[in-house]
Amino acid sequence: MRSWRVAPALLLAAVSLERSQAHASDVTATGFAVSFVAGGTDAAGRFMGGTEMRNLAVHGGRLYAGNGYWEDRPGGEGLQGAQLLVLDGPQARWRVERNLAERLPRGRPRFLAISALASVIFARDGAGRALPSPATMLLAAAWDLAGESQVFARDDATGAWATMPLAAPRLTGGRIQQVRALALHRDAATGADVVLAGNDPYGIYAGTYDVDAPGRIRWRDAPELALGSIVAGPFPGLDRVRVSSFAVADGVLPAAIGQQVYRRIDGAAPRWDLAYTNPKPNTSETGLRGLTAIRGPDGRARLLAAVEGNPGRILRIDPRDGSEATELDLSDFLGRAWATRIGYVIAAYNGMTVLARPDGEVDVLLGLEAFYAPGVAAPPGHVRLEGGIEAGGWYLRRHPDGSYELHAIAPAHPSTGRPLVATRDIARSPFPGDDALYFAGFDANKRAAHDTAWIFRAARAQALGR
Repeated sequence: MRSWRVAPALLLAAVSLERSQAHASDVTATGFAVSFVAGGTDAAGRFMGGTEMRNLAVHGGRLYAGNGYWEDRPGGEGLQGAQLLVLDGPQARWRVERNLAERLPRGRPRFLAISALASVIFARDGAGRALPSPATMLLAAAWDLAGESQVFARDDATGAWATMPLAAPRLTGGRIQQVRALALHRDAATGADVVLAGNDPYGIYAGTYDVDAPGRIRWRDAPELALGSIVAGPFPGLDRVRVSSFAVADGVLPAAIGQQVYRRIDGAAPRWDLAYTNPKPNTSETGLRGLTAIRGPDGRARLLAAVEGNPGRILRIDPRDGSEATELDLSDFLGRAWATRIGYVIAAYNGMTVLARPDGEVDVLLGLEAFYAPGVAAPPGHVRLEGGIEAGGWYLRRHPDGSYELHAIAPAHPSTGRPLVATRDIARSPFPGDDALYFAGFDANKRAAHDTAWIFRAARAQALGR
């Protein structure tokens, strides 16, 4: 029997939705301080907004965040493109690192959302030779309304960004192309450090370090794994598959694609083999999310993955033989915790955050979003939004024994009164002497939204409920 401990709920009276600036005194009843609230400006007067804060990444001693404007109904600032934001210290203000401001012919922003964000360190080139010194890069990708695909790389020496096109065919008819997941892997056969980009809808593209290439990464012309070779059916709700996440497990690189896990077979001509298929997919729009490697009691790697859907589940997969165990039935778990009935659940949007403990074990944190079952009212202390969406910012803590605790940031933003709706990403503070954790989120859920992106911070002990 799994146990839970729900952090105290916060009930807020209605407040003005016109506030756009965060204040240091804005703290939830659960001890989370407002770090970022959409709709304000940075110290240079540059607008910072977003309907969703989709990604967090630690890089070069700073914390980076990527927002999105999906379903935005803009205010006086007008239509905005996706932004990369950066925080220089625990007491600093967020500032704009890069505006993806390019416009389409009719004036609409080309880049709608930051779809992936990752810090990588190359130590070897494409031939497996050691570099004179490691090359550290921040990589980003975005929803491209022009139907093309690229990865952006930041030059840490100059702060400039390079655009690296992928050799993916252009999409037409207003279809969005994106890279949803990025990872770095040491090829066990060639010794090369390889960066992988999970492109939607074409597949997994690979690149290696090359100082003469744009952005210092030379991308291969064809995908290592073409998604056209993977059939979405018989998985209910999936009309196509996409690469949602990567993980490195004992030197092997697995990728979550739809309701399956594929494993990279390293070598000069790498291939991807099917390692796992979800036997209970139920109904899901994405399938597996947040693929993350942990250590089992025997010291070998296991994979954690969240199954989006009804019911949602947390799986533990053995990458050697594809065997699995359900660690948590999310719909049942949340229903019992809240004394109600829960339907669709999304957990581990982009990944899970692994936190080392003094005893050598690890805690794992993952954000989530939940939908009430049809016709069910929200229980006391909760808010049910249109479509059955639970309004609060919730997340899970996994203990080393595989038990889970449920925690809340708040049901509404203390600065704006808006519901939080979905914790999308969690990151450790990169700042010396700062033990805080940062939480980012909101999911527009195909409904109109504006300035609903958020970031909170809390001391690690506070966030873990110690």
